Amino acid sequence: MKLLQFLFRVGISLFIAFIASFSSAVIFFNYSGYENLSDRIFLVTVPTLAIGFLLFDAFPRLWAWLTQRQITVLIIFGILAAFAAVEFILPHAISRVYYLGMGAVAVVLFGFMLPTVPAVERLRSTHSMWHYFLGFLLGLFPAYASISFLAGVFTDRFGVITFTLASTLAGSVIGYYLVRRASQSLCDGFLRNPVNLILTLSLPIFLVGMTYGAMQYPAMFSRSFVQMPVEWFGMYFASGAVGGAWGLLALEQIEARGYDRWFEQTKLFSFIKDNLPGIYAGSLFFFINLIVARALNHPTYSINSLIFEADAGPWMSILGYPEGHDVNRAVHPLVLITLRPLTSFVRLFLADKWFFAPMIVVAAMNGLSVLLGWLFVKRATQKDSYAFAFALMLGSTAAHLLFGSLTETYVFGMISLILFVFLVQADEKRFSVIVPAGLLVFGVTVTNIAQSMILLFFKKTFSFWRLVYYGVIVLTISVALTALVSVLYPGNQTFFFVPADLAFEGRFSKPIYEGPMERIVERVGVVGRTIFLYGVVAPTPMESIARKNTAPITEFETFNYRSHEMAWYNGAAYVPLALWLVLLAGAFFYFFKNLRSSSHTPLMLGLLACIAFNYLLHMNYGTELFLYSTFWTYLLIFFVALALVDLTGRRWFEIVLAAFTLMLMINNGWFILVILRGLDPYLSAA
Repeated sequence: MKLLQFLFRVGISLFIAFIASFSSAVIFFNYSGYENLSDRIFLVTVPTLAIGFLLFDAFPRLWAWLTQRQITVLIIFGILAAFAAVEFILPHAISRVYYLGMGAVAVVLFGFMLPTVPAVERLRSTHSMWHYFLGFLLGLFPAYASISFLAGVFTDRFGVITFTLASTLAGSVIGYYLVRRASQSLCDGFLRNPVNLILTLSLPIFLVGMTYGAMQYPAMFSRSFVQMPVEWFGMYFASGAVGGAWGLLALEQIEARGYDRWFEQTKLFSFIKDNLPGIYAGSLFFFINLIVARALNHPTYSINSLIFEADAGPWMSILGYPEGHDVNRAVHPLVLITLRPLTSFVRLFLADKWFFAPMIVVAAMNGLSVLLGWLFVKRATQKDSYAFAFALMLGSTAAHLLFGSLTETYVFGMISLILFVFLVQADEKRFSVIVPAGLLVFGVTVTNIAQSMILLFFKKTFSFWRLVYYGVIVLTISVALTALVSVLYPGNQTFFFVPADLAFEGRFSKPIYEGPMERIVERVGVVGRTIFLYGVVAPTPMESIARKNTAPITEFETFNYRSHEMAWYNGAAYVPLALWLVLLAGAFFYFFKNLRSSSHTPLMLGLLACIAFNYLLHMNYGTELFLYSTFWTYLLIFFVALALVDLTGRRWFEIVLAAFTLMLMINNGWFILVILRGLDPYLSAA
């Protein structure tokens, strides 16, 4: 009996070792490249004997250990390992030997997973493995999306394997807690409300829809932007399977050592727990804007001044190009020491693919604006459903969807303003906080400092002379910092306090009093439509043929100052437009109704005054006014949210907000696709 056991042990060990050795020799070790039979024998036999000895030596302990394990867990891990092995080998299979390789890879992967089996057995009685499995699937997504999107950053197998292992391990654990939280929420929390559930599901659907729509214009958005190279998928999935298995061990250790309980006592956990819907919304809009950004921003083509006169080409270089680029716009005095360092930090992780950095940062800023929108409305109302609807509404507006994707300064100006409003809402009075926030507002676009002063004035944050002092402090520090920028980047930045440098902006300015009366009336209508309509509900953009670098190309406008034509709405777009006008009218009705009683009146007055400031400014400045829509769209959304506070908690109003938000996604998503369709022929021929 002992002899039979010995022979069985030897046979099994050598059989497994031979399969692994022979298949590896053929697939990886250039077996056919050795002409001498003796070389081939040594290539296969030596590893076989080595692996066989190790297996023979470990066999008794391994067998005893396996017999104590739960067969269900072993089968599940075995199936996962087998499936991963098929994905790893099958795409490359050119002979039957590769099928042996699948078995060897499956055994290796199964071996990597085995140390986690005891942890799984212990967790099964206290944790839902279905929750963990769904969390594992969520954990696979960031790795796949990153490797696919950042084409060229991952250049070798080691990078793909390491990144996938780490991200899937961490993502599976985080995903488990998120799925568990979502399951609880479906029973007795936020997601129990059908309206919230529909809006929550709408975001991934919107993401998939925008991705699919962008892929219809391959010159703008290649399928390879979101599809991992075939030769990498097997490595990715195999690494992800191992990372997911080890995530179970990590989960057990986190809870056994009390790290989860320690984290639950932190302010960060409280913030995440209280604001999970807003974080979710901001994260999904980050991905949505990143897809649009990848389609609109091309580092090899200058699409400068084509999309509503946006200077996307130069700003891509200013923010992301390693050698830098001239700004020479006095109205953006501090971008080289605020925005560029941020993109430079992101660029550190992107190898030589510098052009990804501005896209990622711009999309992240818009995602952050959605989160801040949630925080702003929730602070005002303490109603999660209401805040969630307005956060999604803000992210879905035409201004945020386009300029939260297009590489320009406008998304940065917008996020700096939203942050400032958020601080004003909190009655922030510390100069150590409010002055840096004001410097950021001024440093991105100098005219926006007026909005910060207006908000502080109406909220009565400071006395009059304290407000003047604040303005002087911000202005003087900005002068000093602008001088510093010019020292650090000589010749790249002009001065906002030098008249000759500011004169450049005169080409975009024409005092309204210099025109005839009919032009003044026309301008009133253009500014009004742009501020109150276009930034929220996108019109059908006007398309004209321009010549850039001698090549004809479609140019997009909402107003043509030569022909005096204005963009308007067509077909189904009238439905979200009508709903928006109803919401806006209702907001003004409730604003005047509660003018004396509402605690939000000072802030709403500040928001309206900022809108009035933008109206007066752009009566005299700018040709394509839609370009500046990020500077007032958030004001409108915040004003409507504050004015309609009386309707919070009413189911019919929640349905109206949800319906409008969904229609806004459809209308403004189509608006983006119209732009891609217009630019696609140019880039196809370039």
